[in-house]
Amino acid sequence: MWFKNARLFQLNEDIGLDPQALNEALQKEALTACKPQELLSKGWVSPFGRTSDVYVWQSGEALLFCLGMEEKILPAAAINHQLNQRIENIQSETGQKPGRKQQTDMKQQLVLEMVPQAFVKPKQVFAYLDLNLKMLIVDTSSQNAAEELVNHMRHTLGSFKVSAFGPSSSVAQVMTHWVTHAKAEGGFDIDSEIVLETMDESKGLVRGRNIEHLDDQMQQHIDNGYLVTSLGLVFNDRIDLILGHDLSIKKIKFTDIVLDQMEENGLEDEFQILDTKFTLFSLEIRAMLKALFGVFKQSE
Repeated sequence: MWFKNARLFQLNEDIGLDPQALNEALQKEALTACKPQELLSKGWVSPFGRTSDVYVWQSGEALLFCLGMEEKILPAAAINHQLNQRIENIQSETGQKPGRKQQTDMKQQLVLEMVPQAFVKPKQVFAYLDLNLKMLIVDTSSQNAAEELVNHMRHTLGSFKVSAFGPSSSVAQVMTHWVTHAKAEGGFDIDSEIVLETMDESKGLVRGRNIEHLDDQMQQHIDNGYLVTSLGLVFNDRIDLILGHDLSIKKIKFTDIVLDQMEENGLEDEFQILDTKFTLFSLEIRAMLKALFGVFKQSE
């Protein structure tokens, strides 16, 4: 179970449920298929698929689960095409074009008629609780999608107090220091991708790729007040990642050193395969996050 991204939330209280109780709570709020007139349906699904009743998978102090969604796809272009045809028909029959309010009512009626025949787009967002770090880790690059999962967990449990990490100028300053001195800390090494931004209203932004050193132009941007807000890093030669100044982590990729540790040969059972992958992933990410927070705690 490899996450490509990690949106981080700090747990502010004990969830008060053991894995079995959490499994039962999520199962009661399982995803149901979109009803004919529904545009969206949300609910929990098993990491092992719809035929499984395992909604929470535990590996040590890590609990894996998944939010599922079904969304009806109604392209705006298709709706507008049908609407224009109806408007033209009315104008042809009556000699008058429908007014704005009538067009709005017609559009709403069209949507109601088209929803039952719309294609359904499934989506899954995986996440896990790291009880050792007291953190929720969500596999998405979108903060909105991560907040959506948090809100649904809050709906399911009644209370789920977590705090998101927002953009931090202190994190940006640390990464800028790393780039300026061509040296990171805490087991991290600087990789190729970099984004520089201003923290003021000018919204200046500069992107760089395949950098081996800080060139004169980038140094000039830093001298003019730009800070590093996104930086490619390698942790202990084991994990490639891109770190944002809001502590978002993107493009997670394990190096061959880690991948060679997990061989699927002989693991035919889906539970064994997922457990092996998730165990390795959660332990590696935990080590990386501990090093990361150690660095930024020292910089405060």
